[in-house]
Amino acid sequence: MSYIAASLTLADGRVLRFGGDESDPENVPYDLSFDTSIPGGFGSASITLPKPASLYKDDAKLFSDVTIYGPGRKVLYEGYVTGVPQVGAGEIQLELAGWSTVLDRIQTFKQIFVDRDLSRWTDPTRAHRIGALAVFNSVAGPSTETDSSLPALAFTAPATEVNPVSYALYDAGSGLQIASIYYDITSLSLATYFGQLGTSSDDIATVTDLTADLLTGTNSAASGTHTPTASYRYGLIQFGLTGTVGAKDQSMAIRRLAVFGNHGLTKRGTAPDQGYYSSDVVNYVIGQSPLNATLGDSIEETSFVIPHLAYYDDVSLTQVIEEVTTLGGSQNVPNEWGVYEDRTFFWKSPGSYGRTWHVWRDEVATPSSEGPDADRRVAGVKVLYQDGAGTTRSVGPPGSNADIETEVLLDVDPENPAHRIPGAFAIQQAGITNVFGAANIGVLVLNERNRLQWRGSVELQGEVLDANGNTYPVSEVRAGDEIVIDDSEDLSPRPINATTYNHSSMTTSASVGARRDTLEALLSQLSAVTDRL
Repeated sequence: MSYIAASLTLADGRVLRFGGDESDPENVPYDLSFDTSIPGGFGSASITLPKPASLYKDDAKLFSDVTIYGPGRKVLYEGYVTGVPQVGAGEIQLELAGWSTVLDRIQTFKQIFVDRDLSRWTDPTRAHRIGALAVFNSVAGPSTETDSSLPALAFTAPATEVNPVSYALYDAGSGLQIASIYYDITSLSLATYFGQLGTSSDDIATVTDLTADLLTGTNSAASGTHTPTASYRYGLIQFGLTGTVGAKDQSMAIRRLAVFGNHGLTKRGTAPDQGYYSSDVVNYVIGQSPLNATLGDSIEETSFVIPHLAYYDDVSLTQVIEEVTTLGGSQNVPNEWGVYEDRTFFWKSPGSYGRTWHVWRDEVATPSSEGPDADRRVAGVKVLYQDGAGTTRSVGPPGSNADIETEVLLDVDPENPAHRIPGAFAIQQAGITNVFGAANIGVLVLNERNRLQWRGSVELQGEVLDANGNTYPVSEVRAGDEIVIDDSEDLSPRPINATTYNHSSMTTSASVGARRDTLEALLSQLSAVTDRL
């Protein structure tokens, strides 16, 4: 085979080369193909070879690095060996996967970035109750309520009880710790009552790191952040009567309660709405993998503050990347992500990277079109979400009967055919968030559904031109690039979503235009996850 070769780096450092110009027939491939896609970058690939002695013990070759390159050692594909099956009497096939798939293989990620789910604050354990009854006459747990339209965790000291106490316990989960807790207390200066919050070493409050009394004297405070000196797995809130004398039937409510995990990220935004940028979270997640990335370079910086994001159970790094991607990039559309050369992970706005290719139907391109898709077009988006107390709320465009209506969720393009049906609004579930997070998701859906109305494919053979008129083999066309068919009626660049290159025919098949509802699918996944937390 000419023009394209491949190298395989073994665990012991040896490098095997396969190409049409190799002198040893065992190293001349019968066939070679590879895929690219968005999301993902380099996808699957295969190299069909005679069965060389160097690869006979094929199990040892699993996870070995493979690079496919063209003239000038231009990298066309990078990945690793996932299988070496025999496909003929004297043939084997190197089955390959792109490096983005390692994010699927790492499946034990846990982290609390910021958690506003009040249902995670539960009753004290039985052992904790028994211990507390040695000091107090009665022990109770928390409840949820709405305080000034805000979800709140409520504690009561009933009039029928003497010397009562109420506790709320938060469990971050095994392997996780709490770095800080934000609170906003609405019941203050109760002379004979105390209110404290903080962290605990276990679920029976053996060792605690609590605030001073937040309800009386100089320590009285409506809101603030408690940063314990020791990071523990458990959070603890307690409210009770200090002694047997004092006003009874009192209560304490804590609004905007937020738990921040011990991950070291810088909080973004202003309290009480602090959280983390999507780009910060993505960069942190990639740091748990063997991939390379640079915040501000391969990872585009964003400015939307995520109000709620927590993973208590094992998940893959891919799942986290996908779900954070649904929360938006700098262009108010989902960012694109994958891994290309040098195992470098990228997370960028569509059209901000890659190359633009020019082709002609009468020379190298055979396009086909599925035409516009009416199902994608919407006049607006109404978003249903859960607040921290589990109440369903909504935000949407004017006329959507949402709790809060805003024109940012209404498409303003008069040429949008969806306006021909009054009130043609999409409904989107968003899981646990706040009104800002829900509106941000709605804007993403609105932009994504209306920005790409055409789907199709292009078959490429031979060479293509870049924006400067330089020629390149079609093997260099990849997902994330754009393509212009210069002898068509529409000269606008079309995004390339996926490619398949086959070297036996020297052709690249490209999927072009609108993607198939990937954002809605990811948002449904995000909603299911946050509803479960």
